[in-house]
Amino acid sequence: MRWTLNRTRTTGNFGAHWTDKAKVRGAYAVSIMAGLLLFCACATPIGTRDVGVRQSYERIHISAVNEEGYSTASALVLHRFFLEETFKQDPDQVIATLHDKACEDERRDLLYTLAELCYLSGDKAHKLIDPASQERAGRYYLASAVYAYLYLLGTRGGDPPNPYDRRFRVACDLYNAGLAQVLALRERERQFEDGARQLPVGSIFLERRIAKFPDAQDGYDAFIPADELSVYGLTVRDRHPGLGTPFIAVAKKRPDSPVTRSVPGALFLRVEGDVRSLRQGGRGLMELYSAYEARDVTVDSKVVPLEFDLSAQLAYALNQPLLWRAGSLQFFRGEVVPSGIYPMQPYSPGRIPVVFVHGTFSSPVWWAEMFNTLRADPLLWAKYQFWCYIYDSSKPLVLSAQHLRESLTRTIETLDPKGEDPALAQMVVVGHSQGGLLTKLTATDTGDALVQAIAQKRFKELQLAPDEREIVKRYLIYKPLPFVRRVVFISTPHHGSYLAGQWARRLARSIIMLPVDLVKTTSELFSTAEKIGMKGVADEFGTSLDSMSPKNPGLLALAAIPPAPGIQGHSIIAIDGDEVPPEGADGVVAYRSAHVDYVASEFIVRSGHSCQSHPLVIEEVRRILLTHLESMAPN
Repeated sequence: MRWTLNRTRTTGNFGAHWTDKAKVRGAYAVSIMAGLLLFCACATPIGTRDVGVRQSYERIHISAVNEEGYSTASALVLHRFFLEETFKQDPDQVIATLHDKACEDERRDLLYTLAELCYLSGDKAHKLIDPASQERAGRYYLASAVYAYLYLLGTRGGDPPNPYDRRFRVACDLYNAGLAQVLALRERERQFEDGARQLPVGSIFLERRIAKFPDAQDGYDAFIPADELSVYGLTVRDRHPGLGTPFIAVAKKRPDSPVTRSVPGALFLRVEGDVRSLRQGGRGLMELYSAYEARDVTVDSKVVPLEFDLSAQLAYALNQPLLWRAGSLQFFRGEVVPSGIYPMQPYSPGRIPVVFVHGTFSSPVWWAEMFNTLRADPLLWAKYQFWCYIYDSSKPLVLSAQHLRESLTRTIETLDPKGEDPALAQMVVVGHSQGGLLTKLTATDTGDALVQAIAQKRFKELQLAPDEREIVKRYLIYKPLPFVRRVVFISTPHHGSYLAGQWARRLARSIIMLPVDLVKTTSELFSTAEKIGMKGVADEFGTSLDSMSPKNPGLLALAAIPPAPGIQGHSIIAIDGDEVPPEGADGVVAYRSAHVDYVASEFIVRSGHSCQSHPLVIEEVRRILLTHLESMAPN
């Protein structure tokens, strides 16, 4: 706005005088200027604005990993070299310029900025669907991991970055995420082949190294980055923080197995040299680690934890419909999955086995929540290894019990034929429902109490042929397994299940199809049982439901026998309701049936029968496992 000043001259006065009109305009101008000054005082060029803690932290945490932009730390470096606008127009030029400066300039923040800008550029290229853009994206992501490694662990740039520095944490994410993208885009099906990889600036020759990864030499069908998978159905996502990208190694399909095997692992990229070597061709090692074999790596005397995602692999492995149908299929049709011990992880010498034994109509999938949660505990991870037992739960109880005992013995002998691993002799067996009864028969010295309960005679009084005596001895007389030291009973019908009534047992016998070899074994057992006084045994004890009948004299005799000396027992009993013991039941087993006096502890949980995934049950099993470790500690 333009103002006109009117002045007049008066006699004897050489000064300028404002007319009245001019005075009014002058006063108005002064007020405008004062208002402008007041406005400027409210919004200064530099100042603060209250946006709240949440919004402030959101701005602080912005980086290429979680936003379509870079962090304030990278903005500072770009501003330092006046490259902000250039990066918008020509990212490759800026990356090349900063790379050259990093070769001369010792400041470590240049490497951080290069890692972030390369990751951001990789994201932009990845959004384009053409093959050339996908190839460019892979180069950017690999470069991001390389620069992040040099920032975190490289020798140039003075002291290593402070782990409390936000850039340190973002650089870890850039390294891990960059490798995950490389795995997803380039290496997933290539088995990490040796060879040169182009970078936005220079190249790097990558060599695969099998560090600690059993069977990796034989190859896998695929390596799936865990970071591209969401996990559902598990409460805890057991992810161990560190460097490296977690993956799932999917094993080649085996003709003798109906299920696909997979192993959790981590890819660690070790970069040799420094940023100056990349233009001439750098060198790196792609190191493969099994989550069960290694927890960390060493880089120039620094111990670096590895990142693993064990829950992603577990969920992937359980995402096979056959595993969820196996329980009912095996009950009605016999073996769908071969019976036996199935380690949930490769054998680890020095770790105590925890064996899960499922119940009727069930399968090991019902232990998934407990296994996943217990394994996430660092101490339990270090001290225990977890196995499961699969069996046809329709068989008579004594057949399944003997098979469990033989399977455990055979597994121990196979893993440790010379008996050199003392941890295997401290086994803990955890059984649910019928599995609890099988568990008990690994830890009990029955003498001939079961024979007396059934035949009303002592074993030595039986008039049997030698082969018949061996059958009785095999299936009715038990000694504790020498390597079992603790057992846990969950919802176990020690005195029988009230659902195993006459009608249910007859129905089961009419529709269960036993395999031919099992029919032969059962027939021999029943024939011998008839000779020792069990009349009509084929009608009364033909399935596991018959074995768990409250009227089964052998089951009732077993309920009265405590675990053998030196073996501790624990009970977890579910009550689905508000009843106070001794009243109450879980819908399948009554408290009175599950309760026994000789256990070291009894824990009540308000739940239905299938309570293995209940958090309080899992916590109680954890307590028991910690107690087991304490009992082994030297005084």
